[in-house]
This record gives sequence, C-alpha cells and structure tokens, in this order.
Amino acid sequence: MKPIKILSSLASAVLVLSLTACGGSGGDKETPSVRVSPSSLTFSDAGGSQSVSVTANVDWNASSSDSWVTVSPASGKSSGTAQQLSVTVGKNSSLDRNATITVKSIDGTLTGTIAVTQTAYMPTEINDITAKNAAAVSNPYKYQKYRLSGTVKSLQGNGSFNLIDDSGLLPVAGLNSSDAGYGKQGGALSNVKERDNVTVVGYLEQVGGKMTLVYAYLEKVDSYVEPDPSTAATKNFPYTVDYTAADGGIVINNPKFPLVFDAIWTRSSSTGWQASGYTGGASYTTESWLYTEKVNLSGAKKPILVFDHIVRNFNDIETAKDQTSVWISVDGGKFQKLAISFSYPDEQGSSVMTSENVGLSAFIGKTVQFGFRYVSDQSKEAGTWCILKVQAIEDEEPEQPGDSGGAEDYDKPGWDWNN
Repeated sequence: MKPIKILSSLASAVLVLSLTACGGSGGDKETPSVRVSPSSLTFSDAGGSQSVSVTANVDWNASSSDSWVTVSPASGKSSGTAQQLSVTVGKNSSLDRNATITVKSIDGTLTGTIAVTQTAYMPTEINDITAKNAAAVSNPYKYQKYRLSGTVKSLQGNGSFNLIDDSGLLPVAGLNSSDAGYGKQGGALSNVKERDNVTVVGYLEQVGGKMTLVYAYLEKVDSYVEPDPSTAATKNFPYTVDYTAADGGIVINNPKFPLVFDAIWTRSSSTGWQASGYTGGASYTTESWLYTEKVNLSGAKKPILVFDHIVRNFNDIETAKDQTSVWISVDGGKFQKLAISFSYPDEQGSSVMTSENVGLSAFIGKTVQFGFRYVSDQSKEAGTWCILKVQAIEDEEPEQPGDSGGAEDYDKPGWDWNN
C-alpha cells in the first residue's frame, strides 16, 4: 500500500505546477497609471493648437490652471492605446504667461502635468512720440518701441544723454548701433556727439524716478555743424524786420558755445533776439553771432542801417560796447566791423535804444549782410544784449547846410534842425 500513496502525492504536485503555469487565479494585475507626452508646450504670441498624448489605463479628466488655455476633450476612458489631447491658446496681447494642464485619474490619485508657456506680445509698430509725451507716459507696455528725434545734450562718458526737442527732454540710457532687442543696453557711440541731431528707437522704463528710453538704438544721426551765414535768404531794399514778431530768417553761429547752454541767442515777443552768457547762476566765456538776411542795395540812393536794441547787466557801459558789435559783409565776403558812435544808452536798463543812422552809401548796388556779435567773459558779469528791430532804409535826414562848419554829427539821435 505504501507505493500507492507516493504516486498520489506526485500527481498532486504536478497539477499545482500546471495550474500556475497556465496563469490561474494567482496571476499579476496591471498597475494603474496616467502618462502624458510631451510634458511642456511653448506657443508664440499669436497662439494656436498643439497635441499631447495621454496614455492611461484608468478613466481620467483634464483641466487648465488658467482660462487662456483650453483642452479638448476634457475627459477620457481607460485605454490600452494613447489618446490625443488638443491644447489651444489664444492670441496674447500682453506679457509672457505660464499655465499648467493637469491630467488626473477620476479618483485623483494619479496625475500627469503639462507646462504651457506663451511668449509675450512684441508690437511690430513703433510709436513716434515727442520727448514731453514720452516723459508723461504713466504705464508703458514693456515691449512697446518708441521713436524720438531731437538734439543730444549733456552727453556722459557712459553714453547716456538727454534728448531735447521742441517739447522738452527725455533721458536716454545709452545707445546700441543697431536693434539689439529688449534687454540689451548700449553705451557710448563714437559717431554721436554733443548737439548732434539724432533719431533713436527704444523702450520706456522708470529709471531713478524718471521715464527713460532704454535698450535703444541709433536710427539716424546728423552731426552738429555751426550754421553758415551765407545760407540766409536775400531780400530787396528797403528792408525792415521786427524780431519781436518773427524770427526774421536769421542765422546763428556760435564759435564759443559751452555745453551748459542750449542756446546763447533766444527769441521772445518782448525782447526780440536776446543773447546772454549767463546761466545757472554763473557767467561763461562765449562768442555768438546773429546774422541777418542779406539785403540787395540795388536802387538805394542814401541807404542807412538802423537797429533797436536793449543793453543791460554788463559790468558797465564800456564793457557793453566792448562785448557787443555790429559787422557787415559785402557780396558774401569777409565780415568787417562797422564804426558806430552814438548807438549805446548812457545807462544800462530795459529801455529800448534806437541806434544812430549807420551810413551804407559805400555799398550801393551791392548785397550786404549784417552780423551782431556778442561775447562774454567768465571773469566778468555776462551781460544781456537784445536786438528788437533791424532796418536798411533810405536816410530821410536833410542834408547838412552848405554854410555849416561841419563839426556837428547830424545823424546823432535827437538832433533838431530848428535849434
């Protein structure tokens, strides 16, 4: 009987092995999972749609952390194959932005995430703007470009300067030679000098409490050159110009022009063209010429020059005579100083003085141009000289009597022939 029991035990062992090999009730079960690919997406500011593969052997749903990202479908069933999830992003009109898409199992225990990035809106248009309006912008868009044109003033060694136009000034924090893009700050350019006229393009930011043009580049430069008096227009005799009413077509040339000045000659309706070497509480050494339009003296019989001016703030009247003078050029030639004797007031002040009649008979038939030269010396009080009116007209004074001794100067202002 013993051998029979041994055979029975062996048969039972073989049966158990056979059931295990065939995957009976003790087999492994697939592990639940949710996987996404790729795990990050990048969109341009224009937006668009991209696809993500979702591999999940459980039911799942998908959602975005921000409303500017939409996903479709919003849910799915367990599947042995990858399913496609469409991610759509609209147009961005602001700064760069980020969101997260989460794909998770229904019970919330399994998740896959997709990082979504959209680049900032980069305007292609450039806003042309004045310095005053740029300085007043309260909340500029970070990537908006602005174009300004004006004069370089207070240029520093690091390339920063003030850009000045007719409306005001705006600080510029250096220049690139070409468009280097946002975040690339330039410095000093060798071809940009004080008083050059430039056109620059950059971005607006608050720097040190002031709106400033940053990351800018140079679009155009016109090098500063002192104006040439020969460029003035030519007018016919008789000639009268009132500088309190208009600029009168003058040309200003500054042989000595300290950088602290925006201008030495300035115009107003009350004083006409006014020259001063005084600014910021100090006097400076300057030299500045105001050139009139040219005057054709053809047809003149007894032409004279007469001008109205104001003389004030010089150390004394003799200094005023030394630091102001009137010159003439004939047919485009070299300027020569005119001799004048009685054209200055006895005392300085704000009163308008009419000059003596300066004879021009020697220039009949010629084309002349007048130059008013102002200089100042930093060692002395810089005075103020105002030119209000200039005339080249016929002399209407009567001829000196034949029996006169000829000692008097009958052109002196205030002469009365009846006394």
